[in-house]
Amino acid sequence: MIGDVYPFVSEEYNQEHDVLFFVFLSRGKKVIPKAVGFTPIEKHNSKFYNWGFGDLVQNEQSGEVEIDDETDSNNGDAKTVFYTVVSTLVRFFEIYPGATVHIEGSNSQRTRIYKGFINRYWSEIEPNYDIRGFANGQIGNFEPGTEYDYLLISRKKS
Repeated sequence: MIGDVYPFVSEEYNQEHDVLFFVFLSRGKKVIPKAVGFTPIEKHNSKFYNWGFGDLVQNEQSGEVEIDDETDSNNGDAKTVFYTVVSTLVRFFEIYPGATVHIEGSNSQRTRIYKGFINRYWSEIEPNYDIRGFANGQIGNFEPGTEYDYLLISRKKS
């Protein structure tokens, strides 16, 4: 484990819609419900699972609960929140052992943060996961220092 994580309030796997969803509470300056969702997407004629994360909010128009991935909560507990989000990968790959997770921040700054996290913990990540990145119209092996449009992560085959 990389660091302390928050406990999950709920974990739901909806087989019909092929979605895995986690909820936890950020307990920094205030208590903020957060969610992590893995949802199927298609890109470049390949199926991936988008790794969405953000504040859990109610849509004012539809009344549905959804993930707001653009809000910056600044709740003072960013590391614990990030470690909690990362911890969901283990459960995801238990359900989807051969799948690939698509990681793209809601803006380029967030994508750089994710890449920085991978760089920082590469020695712990690399033995278990394959990381690739999309840049210049191609998908290639992850290389520190390269700017990527998005990242792809899959579990290494034994």
